[in-house]
Amino acid sequence: MPRISTASSNKIYSQVAAQFWGAWFIAIIWNGITWLAIIKGGDNILQAFDESPIFYFFVLFPFIGLFVIFSAIKQTLAWRKFGKTAVVLNPTIGQVGGRCMGSITLPILPKDATQADISLSCKRSYVRQGSDGKSSSHEKVIWQDQVTLKPDRYGRKKIQINFSFSPPSGLPISEEKSSEYHYWQLHIKVPIPGIDYDRTFELPMEEASELPSAVSHHIEAQTSERVESRAAGQASIPKIKQTSAGTEFYYGYGRSKVMAIAIMFVGVFIAVFTYLFFSNFIDFLPVTIFLVKSYVFLFAAGLFLLGLFLIINSLTVEVSLAGIRKRQTILGFKLEEFIAIKNIADILVEQGASSTSGNTTRLWYSLKAYTYDGKKIEIADSLEGQSYANEIREKMLSALGSQWQEGAVEPFTKKAKRPLPRWARWSGKLLSHSFTIALIYDLSKFFPEVAELFSQIKF
Repeated sequence: MPRISTASSNKIYSQVAAQFWGAWFIAIIWNGITWLAIIKGGDNILQAFDESPIFYFFVLFPFIGLFVIFSAIKQTLAWRKFGKTAVVLNPTIGQVGGRCMGSITLPILPKDATQADISLSCKRSYVRQGSDGKSSSHEKVIWQDQVTLKPDRYGRKKIQINFSFSPPSGLPISEEKSSEYHYWQLHIKVPIPGIDYDRTFELPMEEASELPSAVSHHIEAQTSERVESRAAGQASIPKIKQTSAGTEFYYGYGRSKVMAIAIMFVGVFIAVFTYLFFSNFIDFLPVTIFLVKSYVFLFAAGLFLLGLFLIINSLTVEVSLAGIRKRQTILGFKLEEFIAIKNIADILVEQGASSTSGNTTRLWYSLKAYTYDGKKIEIADSLEGQSYANEIREKMLSALGSQWQEGAVEPFTKKAKRPLPRWARWSGKLLSHSFTIALIYDLSKFFPEVAELFSQIKF
């Protein structure tokens, strides 16, 4: 991949002006097409509602249009309130395997800004071609760290936020835009009365190089004060306390409730849409339609149950000199597992799920305990940001005591996969051909009519 050229200035501006103009363009186009269809369609739309319930989903279009207008107005007011703001990097380019440091000065009264939520993400943008031949753009977050800081006073009517991140080595650097490239994005949100400051910045990042120690210490001293999760008004995940046996890490019920509700909603939407969409086709290819509906309903049910599980389960991990004891509680039912200290090879941080809402992208991490007998057991989840996940990992390793020694994990992460049983392989083959079998069965009903039609044709 080509590398992005070195920045000539250490000032980085967001694309907020282009974003709110784009929001207005979408709002005008969406609402124009929607209301033109409503005015011109008239009775035909009402007739379509009576003929097929699936068309009731189009009732959502005007409400979506109003939401898009509201979003465009909000972005415009934010632009007028804060103007053109820049992130100042020091040094000019952030370093992968080193540090990404900088500051931003905002026209916000110090009394109104009690905290600032800042995240740095490395993203992969790529183009995927579907089975229909059409291409679509996708993004994937491959690394993220986040921190909550207390803004510093900068004069009487301004604040300054000084941030510092340490991206680990091995991550890609910034690359020129193409069909597949990597880029780094800084997101800054400052909750204040009225309209929040909420912007993203695309930062240039290169491989780490040596910095003069004096400069490094100076920049580190300028980092704003960090706000702990409880003081920031966030739920502490996990809740940590000392017990007679060791250190307990508690991950309570509903810790991923926002994501869980979103997953459950998607499952319900897919099920309802499928039911309404195929209700008019039940007499045509009945077995094939029934099979399609069954598979989609099973998928939707799986999503709903996954979301429900994220809400109704809690996790308690007790780390002591004896080892790690894990207790998963689901609606009062407890599943317990114990890993003796002599069998613990290491505890590693692994990337979990991600979600995007507006300008905010959140990436959660988990901790996995690797054992010498080749097992991988999850002992932490819902950890936001890699630095926080590393912090929890260090606390767990400290609770194991000095007698535990880190082992080699590599041999256990590359275990050979066991072949599937014969019944599982045959079941998979049957399911893969089930649609073809069902379609042939349904079409067989039309064969007599087709044969009769051909018999009447004179050559």
